[in-house]
Amino acid sequence: MAYENIIIGSGPTAATLANQLLKLNKKVVVIDVGNLIEKKNLDIKNDYLRTKDKKEFLRSIKKNKIFNNYKNPHLKFPFGSEFVFKKNDYENFTGPKNLDFILSNAYGGLSNIWGTMVSPFFHKDIENWDIKFNDFYNSKLEVEKIIPVSGTQDTLHDFFGINFGKDHKYNLSNSAKFFLSNLTNKKKLLNSNGLYFGRSKVAVGNLYSHNKSECQECGLCHYGCPYDCMFNSSQLFDLYKTNKNFTYIGNKFAKKIINHNSSIIVECIDTKTKEEISFSSKNFFLCCGPISTAALLFRSNLVKSDKIIFKESQRFFLPIFNKKNIKNSTSQNKNVLSELYLEIYDPKLLSKSVHLQYYSFIDIFLKPLEKFLGNYVYLLPKILPFIFGRLNLLIGYLHSDYSNKIIMSSLPNDDSGTYQYSLSFEKNELLDKTIKKITSYLKENLRDDFYISNRLTNINLTGASYHYGSSFPMSNYNNSLINHTNLNGELNDCKNIFILDSSILPDMPAHPTTFNVCINVARIVDNLNQEGKI
Repeated sequence: MAYENIIIGSGPTAATLANQLLKLNKKVVVIDVGNLIEKKNLDIKNDYLRTKDKKEFLRSIKKNKIFNNYKNPHLKFPFGSEFVFKKNDYENFTGPKNLDFILSNAYGGLSNIWGTMVSPFFHKDIENWDIKFNDFYNSKLEVEKIIPVSGTQDTLHDFFGINFGKDHKYNLSNSAKFFLSNLTNKKKLLNSNGLYFGRSKVAVGNLYSHNKSECQECGLCHYGCPYDCMFNSSQLFDLYKTNKNFTYIGNKFAKKIINHNSSIIVECIDTKTKEEISFSSKNFFLCCGPISTAALLFRSNLVKSDKIIFKESQRFFLPIFNKKNIKNSTSQNKNVLSELYLEIYDPKLLSKSVHLQYYSFIDIFLKPLEKFLGNYVYLLPKILPFIFGRLNLLIGYLHSDYSNKIIMSSLPNDDSGTYQYSLSFEKNELLDKTIKKITSYLKENLRDDFYISNRLTNINLTGASYHYGSSFPMSNYNNSLINHTNLNGELNDCKNIFILDSSILPDMPAHPTTFNVCINVARIVDNLNQEGKI
């Protein structure tokens, strides 16, 4: 079967790409494994919408064995389902225990569980790229039409040099109000020291929500939004399926790409029937996520080295304590996504910016203690309000210059024919020193109102940010560069094979990745259209 444009994957980059191609009246085919959430888990969601019984909703979710055993409080299982992480039968990834990585075969990919955080990259962090800042963000408005971004116009826009997001439709928690008020009182001093702040920008809104609902501040964000207010790329694909130029082909594992002069063939395996089927296309777009993209290129003999190196934006946790107990901070019904952003750019401290997301108290903070105290752990906020009523969390992200690298190699297939891949990491000697610098910096600037301890800083496992890529970085086209793409994401020496996920970012800046990669996709489609290549 021959097509004009084939996309592999169904995450946000694939959804943005499909949208831009359809706007140009191009025929689009998406090939995807496309695992779906189970009916029993959807029933939990629908029961909540009918009854609004939050306690029963949580009881139903927490019956799930997987949910009860997971270690990472920021790894989400929508409505108690593990469908996002369900593996396929054809590839296997292994790595050491001190390396964390995820990939998804789900319909909608990792947008089923993402934190919805949105921001541009800081202009100083990408000034060495072969594309200018303004050119990179020229297509921002196109993406904002399909991904709702809620974000108050504040001083963060001055920091980034670009406006983004509409006004928030929900309120800050009491703790976040206290935190923001204290920062605002010292705004001039903090700004002069290179610390900037403002409301978080989140992909939350009523564009695709249940009954066009705005955020209900139900506090269930980390369990699955019952109202569908959190953007998920599957919402877009559901709409595209009504377009005559769009075809979605699910239950297909992309086994191998074969590059011919006039067309590209992808060999697939039907995950239900186990039958093999091939599709050909003029243009072929990889939107699988960096690890799955790399694996597919390995299988296709399109990797010109024995290993692929990924850069990461390293993540760390920093608990901070208000010097004042905040009323109702542990029981308040609220949106429990990140409420505030803190941005650090001080050339005397670091040459790249640091991004921090502020969270007030969330019940999942107690998850690590559950193995010691069982369900009694959830009584702690009531018993010890003078501790938990003061607790906040900063989640920080570093530029890849200060972060570890992930290394991926292809191994011989096992006896069953399953493709095998090994992942490891390379330590960055700057990492520990950098985080100590940042913690000391925050301690100095926030000490009047908050307790901060270097001892409580937790550097997450390599890969745990899930913000990695730069494995096939885009640059001005140069055939001498191996495992690179041109500025349109076209793989070197492989005409009409385009990589459009985070694999092609030259670096991994500290700021959230998804929205920026989607903007880059819109930019590339516009370029390809102007050049007559699509």
